[in-house]
Amino acid sequence: MEYVIHGREPADALRFFEEISAIPRASRNEAGIAAYMKKFAEDRGLWVHVDENNNVVIKKPGSPGCEHLPPVMLQGHLDIVPEKNQDTVHDWEKDGLKLQVKGDILTATGTTLGCDDGYALSYMLAVLDRKDLRHPPLECVMTAMEEVGLIGAMKIDPSLITARRMIGMDAGGEGGFLASSAGGNYVFVRVPFHYVEGRGDGLSIRIRGLDGGHSGGLIHMEKGNSNKILGRILYNVSKECLFNIAAITGGFKGNAIPREADCVIMVQNGMAGRAREIIAATEQEIARELAFSDKNLKVLVDTASADKMLNLEASRKIVHLSHVLPNGVMMRSMAIEGLTNASLNVGVVTMEEGCVKYEITVRSAEDSLVRSIAEVVADIAETAGAEVEITGTYPAFSFDPDSQMRRIAMEVYQAQSGKEGKVKAVHGGTEAGVFRGLLPGLDIVGIGPNSGGAHTPEEWVDLCSYERAFNLLLGILDRLCDEQ
Repeated sequence: MEYVIHGREPADALRFFEEISAIPRASRNEAGIAAYMKKFAEDRGLWVHVDENNNVVIKKPGSPGCEHLPPVMLQGHLDIVPEKNQDTVHDWEKDGLKLQVKGDILTATGTTLGCDDGYALSYMLAVLDRKDLRHPPLECVMTAMEEVGLIGAMKIDPSLITARRMIGMDAGGEGGFLASSAGGNYVFVRVPFHYVEGRGDGLSIRIRGLDGGHSGGLIHMEKGNSNKILGRILYNVSKECLFNIAAITGGFKGNAIPREADCVIMVQNGMAGRAREIIAATEQEIARELAFSDKNLKVLVDTASADKMLNLEASRKIVHLSHVLPNGVMMRSMAIEGLTNASLNVGVVTMEEGCVKYEITVRSAEDSLVRSIAEVVADIAETAGAEVEITGTYPAFSFDPDSQMRRIAMEVYQAQSGKEGKVKAVHGGTEAGVFRGLLPGLDIVGIGPNSGGAHTPEEWVDLCSYERAFNLLLGILDRLCDEQ
């Protein structure tokens, strides 16, 4: 193949990056990249296992004199997010990425770059390929379907992994050392209803203009939640006006702070004018409250009609739940500055056959808090007469103040760079949490280069940082040979 990265180090890791970039590997299409990894290992006489989900584990003995040391796990994921510009012609099932270098920055033409998590794969391949490195026994774990719910990691056979020390490589940027990530689950709340004949004066209520954002990374910014704003409006209207709900929806993804919500209500004849006044007054209140965090709120009200509407009892339950379901930051961390320790997001409201469904995402760096908050939501919903399902649980990577791996990594970083590293945490799920749950006692640190624009066609990585992060990995492996 024709390589586009020239005159850069580490030349072998970058060569591997280009080779894997030529293989389509969108989530759930990892068979080709898994086959590449299998052949790579077999060509070098290394132990390799590929499971039915295309998770790959490759093992390499320790370097001479280090064979007896406890193994270390290197970890990253095989798949990438398949995003492209509208005018870019790219078949994610067949086409490789078209890489380009602009100064010190590596990108792809019109598509995601796949540095998330291609840098981890290329680092592991280079370490496995080199014969002159000093390192403990290595267990390189490459997972499938990370970008669509950590699926591969949750389905891997933990008996394949004997290491209880892990360097996770799905964490950036340079100088930041991942020490915690959130676990979580989903709570689905369903309110059964039946239709009755539509009557009264119809009003359409639409919430618009909110910023939204990731319900983990931005929940601490106190962004407006369209579903909760709508719930507050309906509750205020219900204090003075009798109405039935004819339709209600809000949000699009459970892991996103909802930006929009829509509702049609059928108000008792003669009360529509008062309902409009209450809606306008509530909009002004909330707009003042969000003036510094989400300043473009709009509540649009129009006349509407409906041939059928939800029965009154169900309407009242929906108004009640939309108002009282908890949302937002529940606890901040006292261990890591700026970290949200627990939160939940009323992300989606939909109408299904015979019920209105709420999808609520719960997150915390402590598994016990995930469970507790989900049970609070369930208790509130069940008390209101709704049906509840708790599902999709994934474990947290909780902060360990005594992590040896983090201490070693930060000491090596300071020796190499002359700078002090920073402890990093994310309020979102990572494979580190999954592996901590699968392998009790696993000591984890996460590292990575400076990069940005992940999951978008603007994704990039700084090649100078890519080299420094690789040298940090080598330094950590060498130092582990001196730790007993």
